[in-house]
Amino acid sequence: METYTLPNFPSDYSTIHLALFTNVTNSPQIRRRLIEASVMEGAAGDKARAEVDFGFIEADLLVSKEHLLTAILSTLLYSFPTSTPSTSASSSDPPTSDLSSLDLSSSILPTTSSSTTTDISTPPFPSSHSLRKASPKTRSHNLHSELLLSLSPNNNITDSIRRHGISDSTTTLAVVRFGSADVSAEEVCRGMESVVQGESVGWERIEGFTDWSRVDKVYKLNELNALKSPDVEQKKKRAVISSVAIKNVI
Repeated sequence: METYTLPNFPSDYSTIHLALFTNVTNSPQIRRRLIEASVMEGAAGDKARAEVDFGFIEADLLVSKEHLLTAILSTLLYSFPTSTPSTSASSSDPPTSDLSSLDLSSSILPTTSSSTTTDISTPPFPSSHSLRKASPKTRSHNLHSELLLSLSPNNNITDSIRRHGISDSTTTLAVVRFGSADVSAEEVCRGMESVVQGESVGWERIEGFTDWSRVDKVYKLNELNALKSPDVEQKKKRAVISSVAIKNVI
């Protein structure tokens, strides 16, 4: 599991955890838990929702880790809009982030699972302390489902959940948690592993799981397949990531 900190977003949502699982055997049970938790009431419902408070993403449709990180950043920028002017840009400029900083130095957390933590620089934003309890502006149920919408090339919520969310046949699963630094990475990792029955693997393996036939169909990349170029796959990756990055801008 990897952990990223975006300190200029509200602190209740500024710590991002992402894990990759393969050989997942209980996808139908996870889906059932999500559905049942969404309609349960009272303390039992709160507990059930807390136990599955993650974003479950079909990893076969991810072309790289950058693809997912771009969607995460896009989700946060959409959900926490601000008119606070940057000290280095006009107030009319939309907030942006340099994704190249995602590969900067990281440190290994003291945990039994492989976990890394990275601090990502983001544009000026109102104090995370003052915005700790800020509520995200979402078009869907919460930030985790909003992330599925950010990954989708269209704005159909049902379609984004069907294509990018966990299905009964999912065997390779990306799991994401938007949360607070008050909850340790070790605790989040244990929570993920208690829900998902599968093998936790490093994100360097993600590109080996990409189902390009599905990616071509979802992101409409078939024309690029006609290119007589040895770097067609790299061109398709850039096209997918760019489409996610600009979706909420245009």
